[in-house]
Amino acid sequence: MNNMIAIRADGNSEIGFGHLMRTKALARELVKQGAEVIFLSKNPENIKEYQVLPLEHQNRNEEVLLVGEMLKDLRAGMLIIDSYAYTQEQLDRAGQFGLLTVYIDDLNRHPLNTDFVVNGNIYAPELPYRGRARFLLGLKYLLLREEFAGLPKRSAASCADNVLLTFGAADMGNVTPGILHALKNYHQFQRLNWHVAIGPVFQNTGAIEAAAQDYPNILLHYNPDLKELMDHCDMCISAAGSTAYELAACGVPALLVIIADNQVRLAQAAERQGMAINLGWHQQLDTKRLYSALDNLLDNRDLRTRMAARGQELIDGRGAQRVAAELLSAAASH
Repeated sequence: MNNMIAIRADGNSEIGFGHLMRTKALARELVKQGAEVIFLSKNPENIKEYQVLPLEHQNRNEEVLLVGEMLKDLRAGMLIIDSYAYTQEQLDRAGQFGLLTVYIDDLNRHPLNTDFVVNGNIYAPELPYRGRARFLLGLKYLLLREEFAGLPKRSAASCADNVLLTFGAADMGNVTPGILHALKNYHQFQRLNWHVAIGPVFQNTGAIEAAAQDYPNILLHYNPDLKELMDHCDMCISAAGSTAYELAACGVPALLVIIADNQVRLAQAAERQGMAINLGWHQQLDTKRLYSALDNLLDNRDLRTRMAARGQELIDGRGAQRVAAELLSAAASH
């Protein structure tokens, strides 16, 4: 097989950066294991680390034909697709290009006949998958960046003083300002440091800055190294997306807020497994429930210790390494 691998993924302020983050994590491992990677994307400005062939705004059927032509020119041996917009028919058409096809999935919306399906979510083994694909499911195959692999076990501080707030690269639900206003009425607000992560494509930075004005214990971090913040903070209020897994790998107890439909299963399963607390949908967030959850964690070191240990037990951060190895092994014999 040609060692050129094409990855089809987008990321922007409307859909978030989750697809790009996990495909970049996989790309890095593929390159480390000897492959050459190129991205096909409608958002080339958000992919700095790899060569990118930009896609225009064709309809999806036109895009499939264009991708096929690009892959033929590249003589690629594998196509990895991470996009909710691809239907079963379009995935099947991509499978006719004569190369290995891989679909990174969260939703299990239809039978999948690509060569591989990767779903590293905590709930993935429970989904009734159908189709001819080989399925790589569950946290063993979770695609995280390499800085979250094999982290040392974390002990909870006797006194929790630093709380992280993070709602992705875009805060698509405009959740951060409302959370900050709610927290100001929390009885332990003044004694805590609230670290607010502001991602690269936030559209509500002004509202966040206004909410933080005159409150020296609200600390704003613009496009930060999120892992450094996780290592510094004792607990976190987070969107129930891929960041929830990074927090668990770091041993940071989390209160999860659902901001998109594809986060519901994650939040529910994370709570069942004891690695996070599910606060439900952001539009329906009850301040009494938020304050009670904060009290439970802040005042209970044993609970924080158990949640940290459970998260690190479940997630070792080596999923991208495993997926890359399996894909390249299959490609070698294709």
